[in-house]
Amino acid sequence: MQFQTDSPTYTIPSGDHVVTMRNRKRMDLTSVKSIDRFDQEEFMVRTSQGLLQIRGEELRIVHLDVDKGLLTLEGEVNALHYDEEDSGSRNFLHKLFG
Repeated sequence: MQFQTDSPTYTIPSGDHVVTMRNRKRMDLTSVKSIDRFDQEEFMVRTSQGLLQIRGEELRIVHLDVDKGLLTLEGEVNALHYDEEDSGSRNFLHKLFG
C-alpha cells in the first residue's frame, strides 16, 4: 500500500495504522476496520490499534475505502482518544467483580 501526501510518497507496510492530520482540518487514517458511529461532532472508528474517538466540529467523511481500510475526514478536529477494543466491557466487569 502506498500513502501519498504533498511531499514524497511513503510506503506503509500492510496492517500498520497511520494517522495524518493537516492543520486540524483534514485527517487520513489507515487500517480502519469499521466506523461504529458518527455525526458532525464525533466519530468512533475501530482501527488495528483499538477504538479511536475523534471529536470536533463539522466533521464529515470525504473518502472511505472499506476494502483497503482507508478513511479521510474533514472538519475542525479538537481531540483524539484511543481505547482498547474491549476495554469498556472489561472495565464494567472489573467494577462488578473487582
